[in-house]
Amino acid sequence: METRLNNLAGVEIFDDNSAAAYVGGIKARAIRDWRTRRGLPFLRITAKVIRIRKADLDKWLARQQVAITKGAQ
Repeated sequence: METRLNNLAGVEIFDDNSAAAYVGGIKARAIRDWRTRRGLPFLRITAKVIRIRKADLDKWLARQQVAITKGAQ
């Protein structure tokens, strides 16, 4: 699936489907869940139009990393 990036005043933004394609291997429903339950930052353009800045998504994903240590159970 091709990832579409919109450009809003020089800022790269995604809709839910494009954000899911960018992350890879997940559905837009997961992106919506991350926004509502896990604190993924987003822009509300109108009541029904939601966008996610690429930079915000990248930072949020980096904070979700879990370190795996050798011998962990």
